[in-house]
Amino acid sequence: MHNQRKIHAHGGRNSNGHTDAYGQRFQQPQTISLTGTGSITSVAAPSITTQPTSRTVTAGQTATFTVAATGTSPLTYQWKKSGSAISGATSSSYTTPATTSSDNGAQFTVVVSNSAGSVTSSAATLTVNAAAVAPSITTQPASHTVTVGQTATFTVVATGTSPLTYQWKKNGTSISGATSSSYTTSATTSSDNGAQFTVVVSNSAGSVTSNATTLTVNSASAGLGVSPASLTFGSQTVGTASAHNT
Repeated sequence: MHNQRKIHAHGGRNSNGHTDAYGQRFQQPQTISLTGTGSITSVAAPSITTQPTSRTVTAGQTATFTVAATGTSPLTYQWKKSGSAISGATSSSYTTPATTSSDNGAQFTVVVSNSAGSVTSSAATLTVNAAAVAPSITTQPASHTVTVGQTATFTVVATGTSPLTYQWKKNGTSISGATSSSYTTSATTSSDNGAQFTVVVSNSAGSVTSNATTLTVNSASAGLGVSPASLTFGSQTVGTASAHNT
């Protein structure tokens, strides 16, 4: 059986960092194995080529961090959260459990190792935003009564995580362009009488539909012009008259 031993080569420096025992340049530290047969095997220490990047998620979501490294295999990995090793996080990528607000600002690093050495990545920051709150209507749109030719304006007030979006509907059909918190009809006609209006308020967490509101359209009142007639009454005698001779 051949004897084998490993030595660390420390040749003369060059502009790229190191030379090996035979004056050959290499970019990173190496371990050189000498076997009983005189053969030489070099082991390159790990070098990180792609650092893990920071992540932003919403509370309840997970975040995945990834590193890419070169060096003589096998490479081993150990991820750390705020300096403490994470149990079982020993691959080139790490996915967190569902996040909470307490994870906001946590720093994640990974140590990549092999028989020739180890290297620690740059820190990646986890930002955890508060979970979105679904919309809730605080003021329902109110019914309106107008006269033919007039317009009607419906308004809704809602809370929830921004941005909120709005879609007004007439008798269940979406109204093109009616996408704000209020909606003004075009000039009404008698055919609009009894129409039902609702609005759907949405955000990333869900949506809510308002109560239906009714539009009442009355006919225009006809103008009444009164021109009093000229009435002439003749002399009239009411009762009886008696002639008495004296």
